[in-house]
Amino acid sequence: MQRIIAIEGIDGSGKSTVSRALATYLIKKGHKVVLTHEPYNEGLIELLELTRWKDPVALSLLFSADRALHLSEVLSKEADFYVFDRYYCSTVAYQGALGLDLAWLFSISSKFPRPWLTVILDLSVDTALKRLKNDTLAFSRKYESLRKVREVYLKIKDECNGVVVNAERPLEDVIADVISLVESRLSTS
Repeated sequence: MQRIIAIEGIDGSGKSTVSRALATYLIKKGHKVVLTHEPYNEGLIELLELTRWKDPVALSLLFSADRALHLSEVLSKEADFYVFDRYYCSTVAYQGALGLDLAWLFSISSKFPRPWLTVILDLSVDTALKRLKNDTLAFSRKYESLRKVREVYLKIKDECNGVVVNAERPLEDVIADVISLVESRLSTS
């Protein structure tokens, strides 16, 4: 069984830190773990930069192409868990916030494995922007766009097999909650 755990949330929610902490915990528990992130392919990231992050259709298709290549490589590795810092629900949330139809966005991801668990790290846009004050990525960090992305994440959580975790709290508490969710899911599967 391919257990994909996707860590999702708006920029500044702590996805990378939580992903690393979860992977470390699972490894210490004796599991084989592949920790990965999206976007994955450096060449594709350059193509994304050429769009200036403005064309939601091109972005969606480029992210999906990246994901297809990514999955063929990552899932060929033997593991108990594949921990993703972003997965297809990021594409749905970010491009959905730009106005694309959510059903279409899910349809272009329909060939990808559904996550065993998606953790949506939820926090206010104000908190996210404070955390991002030193962020230098090209993507616009405007308040309104992150607010829309957050709304879409909360709307699609069920389709993503998602559980919302309050990421306003101290990082140690957030990580403990995520580990607890994984342990709970393991005990019932």
